[in-house]
Amino acid sequence: MRKITRKYMLLYLVISTVIGISLVGCSHTPPRPAELDQARMSYAEARDNPQVASRAPVALREAEEALLRAEQTWDKDKDITEVQNLAAVARQRAEIARAAGEQKQAEAELEELSASRDSLLLDARTREAQRAQEQAERAQRQADLAYQQVRSATTQNTQLERELAYTKEELAAKEAAAREAAAKAPVKRRPRTR
Repeated sequence: MRKITRKYMLLYLVISTVIGISLVGCSHTPPRPAELDQARMSYAEARDNPQVASRAPVALREAEEALLRAEQTWDKDKDITEVQNLAAVARQRAEIARAAGEQKQAEAELEELSASRDSLLLDARTREAQRAQEQAERAQRQADLAYQQVRSATTQNTQLERELAYTKEELAAKEAAAREAAAKAPVKRRPRTR
């Protein structure tokens, strides 16, 4: 009988040990979900990125709030499924904040490039206008020179016409005087030669 009692005793000890271990195992808190740590890292990366912090502060704040909800749920309820879901939301919000920061950065760079392009176009148009102005001034100088030449030629032509008219008048006067003199002078007859 002692053997049976000892056997039962051993069995009782084994069973009570197993029950004790399982009770201790049940009262033990589950390990922190990896998703929560991943969400914390995603948020930290977004927060430490100066583009995100300066260009997407609202999205970053939403990611922080989602992460805090996940951590509070873990601390309060230890509901792994709910914490995993909230951590996934926090991680997505952190990614959204990072994407928003990158988008705003790209938009700022696009604006800078646009302004630079506009400046280059303005410079090109200014240079083109200056060239056109220089060509117009050159053409004006050539036109002025041609006008001066025409004016000089016209003046010379007018002077020559006056001189010609004066010379014609002198010639006409000399011819008239010569006719008058010829008419007043006795006519000498020439001997006829046969």
